[in-house]
Amino acid sequence: RMVGHKLGEFAPTLTFVRHARNDNKSRR
Repeated sequence: RMVGHKLGEFAPTLTFVRHARNDNKSRR
């Protein structure tokens, strides 16, 4: 969130969702 905060408030949210989706796919 700290690094994303620099890019913007919506940037970290998008990145987090993207990473979470990737993790879920990789884990499954």
